Amino acid sequence: MPDLASSFARALERAALALGAPDGVDPGVELSGEPVHGDLSSPLAQRLARHLRRPPAAIAAELADAVRAAALPHVSAVTVSGPGYVNVRIDDATFAPAVIGEALAPDDDRLLADAPARRGKTIVEHTQVNPNKAAHVGHLRNACIGDTVVRILRARGLRVEVQNYIDDTGVQVADVMVGLRMLGLTEEPGESFDRFCSRVYVEICRRYEEEPDLVEERRRTLRAVEAREQPVAAETRTVTSRIVAANLATMARLGISYDLLTWESDILELGFWQKAFSALRSAEVLEHPQAGPLAGCWVLPDADAVADADTGDASGKVLVKSDGTATYTAKDIAYHLWKFGLLGEDFHYRRWAPNGPATSSAQPSPDDLPPGTFGHADRVVNVIDQRQSAPQLVVREALSRLGYLEQAQALHHLAYEVVALSPAAARSLGVATEAGRSMYAMSGRQGLDVHADLLIDEVVRRVRAKASSQAVAAALAAAAVRYYLLRFSLGAIITFDFDEALRTTGDTGVYLEYAHARACGILARVDPLPLPDRAPELSPPERALVKAIDRFPRVVAEAATALTPGPLATYAFQLASAFNDFYEHTPRIYRIEDPARRAFRRGLADAARATLARALELLGITPLERI
Repeated sequence: MPDLASSFARALERAALALGAPDGVDPGVELSGEPVHGDLSSPLAQRLARHLRRPPAAIAAELADAVRAAALPHVSAVTVSGPGYVNVRIDDATFAPAVIGEALAPDDDRLLADAPARRGKTIVEHTQVNPNKAAHVGHLRNACIGDTVVRILRARGLRVEVQNYIDDTGVQVADVMVGLRMLGLTEEPGESFDRFCSRVYVEICRRYEEEPDLVEERRRTLRAVEAREQPVAAETRTVTSRIVAANLATMARLGISYDLLTWESDILELGFWQKAFSALRSAEVLEHPQAGPLAGCWVLPDADAVADADTGDASGKVLVKSDGTATYTAKDIAYHLWKFGLLGEDFHYRRWAPNGPATSSAQPSPDDLPPGTFGHADRVVNVIDQRQSAPQLVVREALSRLGYLEQAQALHHLAYEVVALSPAAARSLGVATEAGRSMYAMSGRQGLDVHADLLIDEVVRRVRAKASSQAVAAALAAAAVRYYLLRFSLGAIITFDFDEALRTTGDTGVYLEYAHARACGILARVDPLPLPDRAPELSPPERALVKAIDRFPRVVAEAATALTPGPLATYAFQLASAFNDFYEHTPRIYRIEDPARRAFRRGLADAARATLARALELLGITPLERI
């Protein structure tokens, strides 16, 4: 793109240095709040006034002279206004065709402009459904965030490996194994295995309160799973594999895929934790208290951590319990040493399915993929909800204390808030609601969640009447669900409400799909013509649409730097709105007689279509040509 904002900022930076300003002052280029003075504006003169000990207006005048001398392309005027603002006015006649040409270029170079050089690999880990139940809407939020960040990073030219960690040795898996053995429940007609196991999990958790013997059976099962005792270990892997297959099928409905499934049981079976534990002990960074509440445990001292609600650990900094069982955090340390290629050990790898991801294995096979295929990252991004912030800090602290300072700094916890239930959603699930309470936490143990497949099925049902086929309905449903889960900031709790999630008008994924399909419909009615070198005088909707298209690369760069899909989701809605405003308030292209004006407006519509399509693809939404 002819990134005029960046060119303006760089010209200001050079001019400021020539005036004696310190390096690194942000010019603060933004869209002008007073368009009468120009299209882009900078308050840099105000920021420099104290340092240069001169009036802002005088500094702004010199900055403006330097910008004029730089002869920036597509600038028709440079002005000074107010208490030290420097403004540039865009030359629509040359700027608009340049924006359109870049948007319609056959490659993705516009998204690589100014991309930082990063050697090596970024590993992004997301989804992490405990393989004891069906995925729910909270897991969908995790997976949609992670998958979109992966798409954005790849668009910026990074090499990214996507991993899904399968926690198949934890207490929740032990719960389901006990329930399957002891409760005598059977699958209902049409019930998928993952939803059946969700039901088993809820019932066994209820029965623990009534039958203490079941609690002891849970302890025995967990010890057997952790110790890889047969036949319990093999039976558990069979059950969890069936659940993982169902979870992967659920995620595939929203276009989410993985490069590698890493299994916690393989980490234990291959001795990864033992090697990490030995390294931690050799580095003398662990404590082994003999008295107090952590007596007999191995602890990473002085690490910020909080109690783990799932395991009941006294603190996330406990790595080995007094009974010798490694905690989740301990196994995560070993896993991250492997991720960074620091462990000196590796998994075996094979294909999960012919066209599916690879999966780790503790045992070799004739179908093994080459060793060293995965891992060896120079950056790791973990998409995990904010409740796991303390254990993530412990993992980073462990890397630091082992001397891996660079890797500790390259470990990023991409935290997000949870999905809760609105009072209406809670009531629909049988929860007794209270006046004045605005949300209810989901709980797999109590069966208070919204299964992902059931949500997607309901969206498909609601949009089916709008769609020309079942395939289009499935794509519309995926767009609706993904966009709903991405448009909130990561720090916002999503109070899930069925009506809001299933809405198909307004700020929704379905609205974005309609805008793209509308653009495709317009283009189908008008034959292409060569784009003129100069644009005709632009109407306000045309000018707004050109500026919206021009912003796309900067938004993608912002989202990649911040590791968040929020800016891109917001941008996609703004672009679709700008296009719809253009459609509603300019003459129909097929009625325009002047060839140059017709060619320009068709090119502008095509550029909007191409940019919206690419934005949708980065959000994981399939652009539809017809609905």
